[in-house]
Amino acid sequence: MSSTTSSTMSGTTKSSVRRPAVLLLASALTGGALAAGSLTTTASAASGPLRADIVKTATIEKNNPTHNREKPKGCNFYSGYWKTSGDNICSTSTGGVKWRSNNWCADFARYVWKKSDAKTKKIDPWAGSFYRAAKAGTGTWHKRGSYVPKPGDVVLYEWGPGKPTLGTNGWDIDHVGVVVKYRKSGKKLTTIEGNTTKTSSGNGREGVYQRDRHNTERGDVVGYVSPEKR
Repeated sequence: MSSTTSSTMSGTTKSSVRRPAVLLLASALTGGALAAGSLTTTASAASGPLRADIVKTATIEKNNPTHNREKPKGCNFYSGYWKTSGDNICSTSTGGVKWRSNNWCADFARYVWKKSDAKTKKIDPWAGSFYRAAKAGTGTWHKRGSYVPKPGDVVLYEWGPGKPTLGTNGWDIDHVGVVVKYRKSGKKLTTIEGNTTKTSSGNGREGVYQRDRHNTERGDVVGYVSPEKR
């Protein structure tokens, strides 16, 4: 879904890799020195490789033109990968995957986690399922303001109006993305997201894009779910 319009799910029946960034991330996650204003957080030794793999996978998808753009009627590769997400009304197939029609931000994020060997149990096509799955033991939930985002996390947004909230058990969540970088200065959040547009204007073809966001209330961030190795 785009940054300007959405439903409360990312899965309802409708109804050249950037090597310098990846290398910097790998250095950060393995304890390498960081310049001021660069990645501000590092994971533990156990989770560092998983986080690096998630960012690498998301970056590869961002740069893969064979299946990272939505076709008419919401047809997309990532919902097709999960086979039961959305509607079976699409004619496109890629690499043995028959595309399906759905809002697909959560389908993209859980695809990235799965391909990186993170747990995805209980995550479904609904954006808020990342929160519900974390409460059931798949990953760890962190409320915005109580946590410094880390690469590999999934960020949860709620577009409002008003203060962004989870609603009842996460059912207000409108959109999710994969965190690839965070700078404390200005609370600048860099993500790779599916079912979004290239810019905040909302114009253009929906697809997988890198977005610049902010870890703030005005940035519509509710919180984060950290991944866990399968």
